[in-house]
Amino acid sequence: MTLRAMISGFRVSFGFKLFAIFTILTALTTFIFTILHISSEINDKRTAYSEKALILATNLAENARLPLYAENLEMLRLQIKSALRHPEIHKVVFSAADGRLLADIGKQDDFNHTELITKTVAVHSAPQAESVESALTGNRSKSPALIGSVTLELAPVGLAHLSRNIAIKSLGIAFIFWGLVASLAYVGLRKATHSFNALMNGIETMRAGNFAVRINVDSDDEAGRAAQAVNQLAATLQERDRENARLHEELVAALRMEVQEEKKQLMAKLIQTNRMTSLGLLASSMAHEINNPNGAIRLANQYLSRACKDAMPLLQQIAAEEGDFNLGGLPFSKARGEMANCIATIERSCERIAHVIHDLRSYSLGERNEFRNDVDIKEVITGAMTIVRSHGKYSGMTFYYDATTGIPPITGNYHQLEQVMVNLFLNAIQATPDGKGQITVYSGFDSVNDEVLILVRDEGEGISPENLKHLIEPFYSTRIDNGGSGLGLFVTNFIVSAHKGQLEFTSAQGAGTTVTIRLPVHQSPSP
Repeated sequence: MTLRAMISGFRVSFGFKLFAIFTILTALTTFIFTILHISSEINDKRTAYSEKALILATNLAENARLPLYAENLEMLRLQIKSALRHPEIHKVVFSAADGRLLADIGKQDDFNHTELITKTVAVHSAPQAESVESALTGNRSKSPALIGSVTLELAPVGLAHLSRNIAIKSLGIAFIFWGLVASLAYVGLRKATHSFNALMNGIETMRAGNFAVRINVDSDDEAGRAAQAVNQLAATLQERDRENARLHEELVAALRMEVQEEKKQLMAKLIQTNRMTSLGLLASSMAHEINNPNGAIRLANQYLSRACKDAMPLLQQIAAEEGDFNLGGLPFSKARGEMANCIATIERSCERIAHVIHDLRSYSLGERNEFRNDVDIKEVITGAMTIVRSHGKYSGMTFYYDATTGIPPITGNYHQLEQVMVNLFLNAIQATPDGKGQITVYSGFDSVNDEVLILVRDEGEGISPENLKHLIEPFYSTRIDNGGSGLGLFVTNFIVSAHKGQLEFTSAQGAGTTVTIRLPVHQSPSP
């Protein structure tokens, strides 16, 4: 590593930041204390010169009291000249009590007058001794009178030089102190951050993917404990890498084995898709063939309905005269209701067949199934129950239906919704072991969300979480080998979505399945 790279690395390191902050704070503190020391020393020297000037001015005032009182100008000048012999006295001025200038003599030099120290001392008359008369009468003598003043200008010749020497010496000492502290701080920080540098170098190596490296830190401080934790983490990650490599090998082997099975399942789905396509074409072509016998059945049922209606009074009269008798293997009292129910079931089933054929033709022609605004969800559920119950193979199932009052009619297609309920009932029956159990149906109204709720709950085997997320996918079925098409719930979800509704599944293995349908009351059909 070059010197330039080392310097660049140090500049961006945490130690450099600490060193820079410490040295800057130390420099500021040292500079401030140095400036305060220099100012204090210079002020002390100025104070000494000021006191000296005051003493000299006071001495002049004592010696010049009599000449000043007599305003002896010649004597005052002689005293000034005598005082100017002092090398630091620059000028002396005598003034009278009324402010008149009596004597003003100064040295002729190029001294900087900004550094002069000026002191003015008032000159008073000498106090008189107290007389006997004043002592007896109590009249004290007056205080000394002001007779003038002395102004002395002192030139501190060595003050500037002395101030400069103090400043240079103080700044030199401060710089040496700061350099010594900065050097010691650098050595201390290098030693303190050595553990952190080793820690960071180890972390950088681990970040590159080499978890075999270990950080060697002998100290028991925070950095040492952090290094131990990082070493433990590296060991864990190294073990995790080994485990991941092993799992990867096992996964690749498992995927190779599952490819063949996936191919078989895809081929089964393709075969089922081809089968459903052929079945759709066959159903479309046979719609006319189904419609003709269905019409004949409806006509025959209408004739049977009229015949039963005409024969019912005669049969009732016979029962009244001769007592209850058997009709079709049942007593007439029960057969009478069963005949009416059978005729109604035949009529409803024929009507359903006609609607299925109509929907099939509409689908083939690309037409839209009509939506109505008066679909009663209770009639849809009871109609679907009747259709499922009519199959003899499902006679072992019992239905329990509970509906709240006040369920409003919804906008939708009656026959499509009936197909939804039939698909859900058939799924619930197929999920029940041996085809024997109970299916609970509930319908109600959610006034908060303006939705009609339908719940279908079975007592079947339940659905595993893996299969639960694929329920509404087309051609996905756990019973393809048993004749399942994988389209029942796909079509159911499609119809519910066309009605702007939602289809929800809740299941647990061994605890049955609950299907919830939410249908808005007012909506328009989806395209």
